[in-house]
Amino acid sequence: MNCKNCQDTLEENAHFCDNCGAKVVLYRITFKQLLLDFFINTFGVDSRFFLTLKKMITHPDDVINEYLTGVRRRYVNPFAFLAVGAGLSLLIFNYFADDFIRIQSTTNTNQIKEIKKTAEKEIVITPEMSEKEIQKLYSKKKVAQMQLKFMDKWMQFMLRYFNLLTFVFLFIYAILSKWTYWKPHNFGEHIVINAYVYGFATYFTIISFIVAMLVHPDIYTFSLLIYIIYYLYVFGKLYNYGILKSIFKLLRFLIGFAILFIILTISAGVIGYLLGRLGIVSMK
Repeated sequence: MNCKNCQDTLEENAHFCDNCGAKVVLYRITFKQLLLDFFINTFGVDSRFFLTLKKMITHPDDVINEYLTGVRRRYVNPFAFLAVGAGLSLLIFNYFADDFIRIQSTTNTNQIKEIKKTAEKEIVITPEMSEKEIQKLYSKKKVAQMQLKFMDKWMQFMLRYFNLLTFVFLFIYAILSKWTYWKPHNFGEHIVINAYVYGFATYFTIISFIVAMLVHPDIYTFSLLIYIIYYLYVFGKLYNYGILKSIFKLLRFLIGFAILFIILTISAGVIGYLLGRLGIVSMK
């Protein structure tokens, strides 16, 4: 029998080709075999995935530094590592969609309550009210309704396109980390670094989400603090920084993230206001 890849002669009962190293496959592809191969190759104890996941806990700097310097077969590709986490998150969050929305809503419960109160409030017009005051009340209510609709649409968008958003956020994180840790890594290397860090965070987030469903929603919110500590831990080991310098760099990163968040929030508010104004004009 010859190897199907390089046509070299195989020894009897050989499992791998001595010439090219390819695995000798004698069975037909079945759905059962595909699932078995996927879980063995991806999640097996001796797999690169398991090694990458384990070392991202114990020695994340080794994984990142070795991959950046050319050791590519020892660990899972950073984008595959992130993609698997994003895919699992997409499946789990959609399967438990109601719980996902409920837990996400606990992070700003008071704000949502106020918006709902304004959106559902009945407007009472009195004779002494001016046209401007009436218009202001309708405008405020319409904006609140648009905000609720926007939040609902955004949550549905997150659930549907979570994997796509993951890579959008990866690009944002890479920009912020490049701004924070300027040297010696270039922007492409920062994308790789953040793919590993963000990838590990997705697996941790899945676990915290499941625990939050079973115990208390605040656990999911608390997981954000753990992620920040993990980020501090990884970059501290990667750049060999002490605690104080690591905290200073983290603050620089968070300031950049806050500025970006404020810009996006203001933009969303302006869009919501303009849509609300357009809705009022169309009502007249």
